[in-house]
Amino acid sequence: MADELGYYWLSLYCQYFQYLRGSSMKLGLCIVGCGGYSNTVLSEIHDLRDEFDFYFASRDARKARDYCERFGGVDYFGDYEEALADPRVQATYFFTPHHIHLENAELAARCSKHILMEKPIARTISEAQALAQTARDGGVSLMVAENYRFLHTVRRCKTMIESGGIGKLRLIDIRAEGYRAPAEWRNDAAATGGGSFIDGGIHYVDVMLNIGGVPSQVHALYPPKVHRRSEGEDGIVMMADLPGDCVGVINFSRATPIRERRDWIEITGTEGCLGFAPYGDEIAYENTKVKRTVRLPAARRGVREMAREFRQSILEERAPLMTGEEAIKDLAVVLAAYRSATERRHIALSELGV
Repeated sequence: MADELGYYWLSLYCQYFQYLRGSSMKLGLCIVGCGGYSNTVLSEIHDLRDEFDFYFASRDARKARDYCERFGGVDYFGDYEEALADPRVQATYFFTPHHIHLENAELAARCSKHILMEKPIARTISEAQALAQTARDGGVSLMVAENYRFLHTVRRCKTMIESGGIGKLRLIDIRAEGYRAPAEWRNDAAATGGGSFIDGGIHYVDVMLNIGGVPSQVHALYPPKVHRRSEGEDGIVMMADLPGDCVGVINFSRATPIRERRDWIEITGTEGCLGFAPYGDEIAYENTKVKRTVRLPAARRGVREMAREFRQSILEERAPLMTGEEAIKDLAVVLAAYRSATERRHIALSELGV
């Protein structure tokens, strides 16, 4: 009995030691692609130097050097292959165009580097499935950088719903509008896999699925186009048949002639309503008797929590919160909406093999 207790306490001590060791280990993370959005993300995570050693890679070595100097990186590279071959780099965060995501993942897997891939995971279901399989075959972790999963507003809203705070879900109504023409490769439908919805609207699809579940079918329409230089759409209105007879609606537009973006998510249940701006710091709660505001700490863009989850999942050797499989569900809804708007009919997700 004494020996068994001794082994038990020794096991606990070893587990605790491993936890402390893991929590203090840095992750060598290479930022691949030094463009506008990577600048936005690095502005929020570059100070996490107790958790990450940052490296930078760009086809333009001058850009990589500039990022390295501005954000306190360890080193920089003018070649992706050189960067991922470096033994100091353990993981990669790809900020690259959609059409080379699979190619990027294949390179990372060959070099045994864990993968944090910007959304969308890919342009098509087959491409996305191949990317996820590439990571599995290479024995590396794959996480998709869906930062809306980590917003305090979204997380708290989901907790309130799961605790029965608004009763049974009836409607998820999302309105995300602004005016911004796509630039550079985002004008190319082949490179993006579509237009603004697959690029920016997929965030709101993820919120809908995260809160309401995967729809059985969707129906969508395109409003008249404004940004003519873009080959893809600049707005879409989608209705989704969610589990439990809940209705999901997304009105997403990058062609609404307004000065400031309007982002608002309204969740209606049988016993109350919740409303919030995704990047906000409060949730409005209302039912037939009361109206109050739930205050939250500011989460900025959620990317700090996202980066930490990526690192922690690697150290703990577990699946991350936003897996490739979860990202494929988001992509399937976007692609179903595209097909619906083009063919003018309801599209079941089963038609896409999901």
